[in-house]
Amino acid sequence: MKKTLLILTLSALTSVAALAADGGTGKIRLATPVKVGSVELPAGDYRVSWTGTGDNAQVNLKQGNVSATTSAKVVDVKHFNDAVVTKSDNGARVLTEIQFQAKTLVLNQADVAAAGR
Repeated sequence: MKKTLLILTLSALTSVAALAADGGTGKIRLATPVKVGSVELPAGDYRVSWTGTGDNAQVNLKQGNVSATTSAKVVDVKHFNDAVVTKSDNGARVLTEIQFQAKTLVLNQADVAAAGR
């Protein structure tokens, strides 16, 4: 009985660890307003969460009741600091990457959903 319980416990812990590896969370600060798809996010602090790996990740940026969700590619890249990468598009700043110390999220601008607006 104890052996079966131990095996079940180890299986559950392994499953939880595997799920944790398929996503993550972090925080970023946007110094200026940026667009994610057609959604303009105001400057401020955002909670970033993602699920999935590789080319199949879903990323959510949330500040209060404002949020944007998009697909992204998760890349294992080491950085010294967290950062955001933007580009200029017709006078607007567009968020293209979120760089955490161990992962980079390359955002897909064609697939964005908004909430709280």
